Amino acid sequence: MSPHPRTAAELDRLDPARALLAGGTDLLVRRRAGHQSGPLADVSRLRDAPAPVRRLSDGSIWLSALAPLSVIDRELGGELPGLRAAIACFASGQIRNRATLGGNLANASPAADGVPPLVAAGAVLRLRGPAGRREIPVAEFATGPGRTRLAPGEWIETIDLAPQPAHAGFRKIAGRRALAISVVSLAWTWGRDPGGALTGVRLAAGAVAPTVVRCPGAEAALEGRVPTPEAVAAAVAALDHDISPISDLRASAGYRRAALAGALTEALTPALTEAPARRNT
Repeated sequence: MSPHPRTAAELDRLDPARALLAGGTDLLVRRRAGHQSGPLADVSRLRDAPAPVRRLSDGSIWLSALAPLSVIDRELGGELPGLRAAIACFASGQIRNRATLGGNLANASPAADGVPPLVAAGAVLRLRGPAGRREIPVAEFATGPGRTRLAPGEWIETIDLAPQPAHAGFRKIAGRRALAISVVSLAWTWGRDPGGALTGVRLAAGAVAPTVVRCPGAEAALEGRVPTPEAVAAAVAALDHDISPISDLRASAGYRRAALAGALTEALTPALTEAPARRNT
């Protein structure tokens, strides 16, 4: 079987031991560093690869796991602002022209830029392999640094997102604006009811646990509440119990806790200014 499959069906029949090469922005770096990954299969030119962005009649969006991030960003337009904000600070322009969401997910780094917005959005992965197709939430896909629930021979085909709330965003804190691994990152989505209260609050944090994690305590502190300084303080206090950061070369655990608290406060600041106007309508 050729190491350059032309169709998804040919890919499904490849030796499961082969590592898949789409963008290669992590895989090739690791190989040059001496980490062997076995034989490669180039999947960057499948004739029947999913469209970079597919919009369904119910408002859902399917994203190709094989398309370069720059193409995903361009075709999304103004949709999925949290993911687009993450793509904007992903490495560099040259790398975004090669890197894929599938690779960012399969790499299973807790500091992956593309993953928190997908977790906050409740995205679901559509996996494909010799045994057929199955689905798994992005939040359950990684089991630890560098480890996922992919079975032998499986690959990520699409990332599926249901219609999203009106408010979403992403904040990355790192040593510099580009070409830097996250010290912490935070993605958020929520809606607002007619009284100004937050609804459907979802927060996802990166680089503060072995995998990207939801922040259920902070979510519960905000759900159904009109944003006020007191509500923000309660969410920040709860956030400290949602995460388990470590100290490493990039930052101490204490710094990560403080930085993530600041990112959440920053994310909520526009909602504070919107709340009085909404309450008076």
